[in-house]
Amino acid sequence: MSETRFCTVCGRPLRDPVSRARGTGPVCARKLRAMTPRERRRLLPVDDVPAGPYL
Repeated sequence: MSETRFCTVCGRPLRDPVSRARGTGPVCARKLRAMTPRERRRLLPVDDVPAGPYL
């Protein structure tokens, strides 16, 4: 997994190397662990939806 500079959940900058490797900050990681698998699936990015004129 490649390192990312921003949280994949909330978009905040990641400063800790462990958080960068995980892709989420500590608060979002805690929230994700507390969610059910069904709730987590809703957060996954959808690549096949057209962006439309807004991007």
